[in-house]
Amino acid sequence: MSLRDDIKAISGQDVMLCFQCGECSSSCQMAGYKGFSPAKLIHSIQLGMEDVLRSRIYELCLHCFLCSVRCPQGLSFPDIATALSNITVRRYGPGKIEKMFLDEITNKGFLNPATFALKTFGFSLPKYAGLKGLKAAPIIFERGNVRRELVEEVRRVAREG
Repeated sequence: MSLRDDIKAISGQDVMLCFQCGECSSSCQMAGYKGFSPAKLIHSIQLGMEDVLRSRIYELCLHCFLCSVRCPQGLSFPDIATALSNITVRRYGPGKIEKMFLDEITNKGFLNPATFALKTFGFSLPKYAGLKGLKAAPIIFERGNVRRELVEEVRRVAREG
């Protein structure tokens, strides 16, 4: 199966419908960051270039769905990015983000999206927030206790899954 076929099977998205209008990239908040461009990525997939998997550039997608709303063909780049992530893990094993996710969920039993996103991009809350008192932010964001047996259950599921 080709990468295009795998994406369609997983996400239902037919990248061959894209005619490179650029609406996705023009609405993308991450476009240009580290060379990220949804339109270019889809074009690479259309051409059968599977190096997009190893580059993992699709991981920069914020899944905000602005591109999907504006796409005249009704394509959803976030769904394509999720399919690419699944395909990459199947073919090459988990990457940095997948490992961080599993580590967070198995050690804490839950995932705080805000702190996880910052960790994923290598940001430190105190450094990037610019406020002196923000060193306590991780405690504020992740307050609340998770019962030990729930954490163990999440670890068991992660090991078996």
